[in-house]
Amino acid sequence: MKIAANRGYLAGNCLGMFKLTDEVAFTVARSSGPWLWSSDGRRYADYVMGAGPMVLGHAHPNVVSAITEQATRGTHYFLVHERAQELAAKICRLVPCAELVRFCSDGSEANFYALRLARAFTRRTKVLKFDGGFHGHSDYGQQKRRAESCCNDQRPVAESAGIPPEISETVVLATYNDIERTRLIVEPVAHEIAAIIVEPVQRALMPAPGFLEGLRELADSIGALLVFDEVVTGFRLALGGAQEHFGVTPDLCALGKILGGGTPLAAVAGRADILELAISGRRKDGRTAMVSGTLNGNPLGCAAGLATLAVVEDLGVPALLKKAGEAVAVGLHEIAHRLSIPLQTIGPPAAQQVVFTERSIDSVAALAAAPRAALDHFATEMTRRGVFFGPTKLYVSIAHTDEVHSLFFEQAEGALRAVRDQGLLG
Repeated sequence: MKIAANRGYLAGNCLGMFKLTDEVAFTVARSSGPWLWSSDGRRYADYVMGAGPMVLGHAHPNVVSAITEQATRGTHYFLVHERAQELAAKICRLVPCAELVRFCSDGSEANFYALRLARAFTRRTKVLKFDGGFHGHSDYGQQKRRAESCCNDQRPVAESAGIPPEISETVVLATYNDIERTRLIVEPVAHEIAAIIVEPVQRALMPAPGFLEGLRELADSIGALLVFDEVVTGFRLALGGAQEHFGVTPDLCALGKILGGGTPLAAVAGRADILELAISGRRKDGRTAMVSGTLNGNPLGCAAGLATLAVVEDLGVPALLKKAGEAVAVGLHEIAHRLSIPLQTIGPPAAQQVVFTERSIDSVAALAAAPRAALDHFATEMTRRGVFFGPTKLYVSIAHTDEVHSLFFEQAEGALRAVRDQGLLG
């Protein structure tokens, strides 16, 4: 009765945008490795992994030990501490663009601060982003193309209520992977663009050959900063993130998810001459940017991040995630083929997305045209069968063994049959 009564105090009985359907919803009691246990004792194989941070699995002993030890030394200081200094140094060693770091609490903040720094540095106001890219909850990140847009109308509109329409006037939208069209869109407002912000892998869309290089050249040619949103790709595609993997170095990047090892920690990192604008007490030239917060660089988060990145580096975790993700993709494709179900996985194996179509997915429009109802039903059916599976990304960890994958495949066959039998494949 106590659990049921408590459901009334959380708005929507969820923590944000994601919520399981009522028929399969459960409350988490604990987790370990690749498993979640509900408050009524059911066990779930977890292929969401906290939406990506838990690459070592839940409750990894190194991370638990680091947090426990730090907790005995204090959970918050509001001052520089050893763990923050050590983690900042590690970031600057691993991430190509990182010369200085400023910590914050989540990836949305890191993206927001990166854009603020870009505006302060360039003394410009507009930001170029790509339609369908997700950069968090800030007013600038929550911008999309108008439903009535055509090729001559690129004006954005806010995705969320509560955002002044004036904010939309500071955002320019382009199409991911179309560098020529992006150049044409930028040309009339090039002198106003402070930053080009992009997910190097936009959701699950891989960059076309030359696209990221083209953005680097475009930013340089117009005097704007290139910002990589590496909240998902950071430390996942390579130790140095997507910028190392693809060989394109931005001016700034936003880091999160893996960085905090499952705690609320993120960072904006990049060129020293840009990050120095966040230093209070610098000369008064109108360019000092406020990048601060009570819990920035929280010692528990920094301890968890250091422990996580130590394992990531020591074991070569990006390669292990790639191998695990490829195994899942191969097995899922084999089942779908056997059942005559059109299915593919897109994106990097470590953070891929299931799509119910055999058509090429090379754009936001193509992805939007795929049967979403089928994906949602598949996720529900998997969760019903004891595999927690989200409809956006399939995340793996080094704790996902062949035994766990076998359970995934066993339940996926029944879930896919249910999708097919519901007639949701278009």
